[in-house]
Amino acid sequence: MTTQIPDDLIAALIRLGFSQYEAQAYCALLQRSPMNGHEVGKLSHVPPSKIYETLQRLDAKGAILAHRSEPVRYAAVPYVEVLARIRARFEGDLNLIDKGLSSLPAAREPGLVWSLRDQTAIVTAFNSTIESAKTSLFAAVWDEEMPLVRNALEAAANRGVDVHVAIYGMATLAGPRCYDLRECGESARRRLGGRRLSVVVADEQDAITAEFGALSIDEAVITNNSVISLLAIEYVKADVMGRLLINSMGKVAFEKVLAGEEMRALLGLLPQTPLPMSVGSTTLTATTLRRHQS
Repeated sequence: MTTQIPDDLIAALIRLGFSQYEAQAYCALLQRSPMNGHEVGKLSHVPPSKIYETLQRLDAKGAILAHRSEPVRYAAVPYVEVLARIRARFEGDLNLIDKGLSSLPAAREPGLVWSLRDQTAIVTAFNSTIESAKTSLFAAVWDEEMPLVRNALEAAANRGVDVHVAIYGMATLAGPRCYDLRECGESARRRLGGRRLSVVVADEQDAITAEFGALSIDEAVITNNSVISLLAIEYVKADVMGRLLINSMGKVAFEKVLAGEEMRALLGLLPQTPLPMSVGSTTLTATTLRRHQS
């Protein structure tokens, strides 16, 4: 009794270097061995004109064994052995490519800004930027994304990088200097409908800024433009300094600042418009202060 081979399994074998016919013949031999060429072709649905050529290629790959009888009979090499050889070959090639490509000069035209619109690609870019940091690193990260970058941030601090992380939430890190901006995050989450802005800047040069959120498409920009990188660093510093100042000045003084003419003009509030706020755990609407002024 044989089992119908799923199409996705055949497709996966093809991606590993098997041809369509090789994948079909190998799977047939895994289910029933030994068989002669005619039997393999019949079970695997490989055309008679192609079966012996296919078996020769499988033999050359080390995926089957041939018993030189009359007629020749074939048996599958256990798939665990075949996969182990494929895995070793791929890992060897990947290591060779990694070493070779890393030795090539990194030609990057300064000042270009690149866009990313896939969460996996964005997280990869975040970790790559963090791992590239040699002296300094500034980051603003939310609880939702922290598990995806935690190891890279802690590793950066462990190798001596000066790491500063503004955390919008309850997460903690071992090693980096962290700043508790959970109240800012609560306010921003309400005002922005769940959208979250995260930033990483390495060595005051390489910056990636991303927007995550269930109601929007995850997207990011990555650049080595020095002006944008400086702006991103100042964004992180401004959030942290704003929170520290709010904590220091207290509720009464902060309410007085918010009610002042200059602040109301900055926020675009009409003279007769009441200023909505709740300072402490702080709730500010979309017309109030920026993210951190909560």
